[in-house]
Amino acid sequence: MTCFMFNQWKLYANGELPPAERKGLEQHAVECPQCQIKLQEWVDHMLEEEFSAYPEVPVPDTFTDEVMRKLFQAVPARTARKRSSQTRRQRGWDIVKKTGLVVAGLTALVVTGTVVSPTFANYVNSLFQIEKDADNGMKNAVDKGFVQKLEQQVTNQGITIEAKEVMADSMRIAVIYDVYDQNGKQIKIGEDGHLLNAYLIDSTGKDWLEGDGPTLGGHGKYFIAEQPLNTIFESAEATPNLLTLKLEQTEIAGKKGKWSLEIPIDMKKAKEATKTVVFQDTAFHSPLGMEIELEKIEFSPSATRLMLETTLAKSAYVEIEEERVEVTSEGAQVKTMEKRQVPILSGNDIAYEITNEKGDVVAARDKSSLDEGIAKEKNVLNISGFTGKRQGEHSQKWWHTFGPIQGEQKLTLQLRKIYEMKRSSPKVKVDLVPAELNKEAATLQDEAGGTFTLSSFALEPASGDRQAKAAMTIEGKLGNAVVDTDSWTVIDEKGESYPTRLETTSTRDKDGRVYIKGKLDIIGLEKQPKKLTVSYEEYTVEHNVNWEVPIEIK
Repeated sequence: MTCFMFNQWKLYANGELPPAERKGLEQHAVECPQCQIKLQEWVDHMLEEEFSAYPEVPVPDTFTDEVMRKLFQAVPARTARKRSSQTRRQRGWDIVKKTGLVVAGLTALVVTGTVVSPTFANYVNSLFQIEKDADNGMKNAVDKGFVQKLEQQVTNQGITIEAKEVMADSMRIAVIYDVYDQNGKQIKIGEDGHLLNAYLIDSTGKDWLEGDGPTLGGHGKYFIAEQPLNTIFESAEATPNLLTLKLEQTEIAGKKGKWSLEIPIDMKKAKEATKTVVFQDTAFHSPLGMEIELEKIEFSPSATRLMLETTLAKSAYVEIEEERVEVTSEGAQVKTMEKRQVPILSGNDIAYEITNEKGDVVAARDKSSLDEGIAKEKNVLNISGFTGKRQGEHSQKWWHTFGPIQGEQKLTLQLRKIYEMKRSSPKVKVDLVPAELNKEAATLQDEAGGTFTLSSFALEPASGDRQAKAAMTIEGKLGNAVVDTDSWTVIDEKGESYPTRLETTSTRDKDGRVYIKGKLDIIGLEKQPKKLTVSYEEYTVEHNVNWEVPIEIK
């Protein structure tokens, strides 16, 4: 069925509609899918006519108006007849901007001076723009032309997996897909979505995931399967030009079968669109015993990656003694004490900011285990839980990932803090009687000047798969420069030790002192004991640092 407004577009293009009718047509286009298709065909025609004559012009990474201005500045002089055509085309851009239908596709045409030639239909109402689990990096990749619609599906046992869109750049590959039965009813598997086995195969047949690449699918209207690349390839240049993402499953909704999709991906343009700044002999030497060497920072359409290497001196280790439990062939448990060296510093336990020329913070990272109430983070992108790779006995490479940083020529990395893990004294403990906690709180004091109060003991019986546990309310004022405590232990009067889980919120006062409030869960405790001994083994101290490194993006 043809929209009755189709004939109006020719009049609109020629400037023959009165202002009121022009505005009405623009409003109509926002809601009419048929007119949207008509507009896409119109813009595609303009692009074929115009872009063949355009030189490649690098433009700042801003939006609509700046892109339009740069494009039209690049148009060579025309004859009078051609200027008339350009006027009609300008009206085309106007409706594009006013309706917001395909402008994202237009901005994708110019990426760091490289025309990537997307098809507008691929980016109008992309699923990555509306899925709740799609992050800002994915959405930026849509605008930059690195999302492609797919028409792949496989059906087995009456169940269909359909791949709808793929996003791919040098940092990651993500696929939006759906799973439904023969009646079209969507199938949900588990609370976290579908678990697909992923294989990443290059042109030689090598599987870079080595068969160990399950990728979790979050769930909005559809599912998103994501495979990080930044943990596989150490640079955009090291990424193969051609990759095939193979997704498989052998059981869905209790039905055994084989569902397999192969998605070929040309990585050349994604590699070209990645900017890299390499640091030369840029290292910070901490008196605590850690050297932090910046290696490079990469800017891709969907993410920014900072790579660094840390080297620890012998002074950055402490010896701890841990209990080790072995089970004999007869089933008996044998407990022994084992000593080992553990690091007190880590490349993951640092805080820094990346600022632009105006001094605005465009990205910031902090110690990952800190409560959000005191952590200073911005634009952090957790596209992989694994962020390090050991290089030797005392050296380790780290990659920290952020959302896209765009439109900047000069940045500054400012190292703010280094966090040190310390072992608590064995004397830091408190003996308490659970039955009395509801009347009078117990107090624990540590050698760093911290004070904790424990109160309101309550048992929670087992339910379904959930173990029985007890919970105590905990409040504390941490010692000077202390930001976190860890490894809380609880032992009853019989010497039985229980695992614990500390759930608290953290705040700072005007002097920077940290306060915590929440609960301490004692897992597996089924009956109220006569006495409990509570302690913690580790705490974290922050050390302020002031080290800056300029980043110039060419």
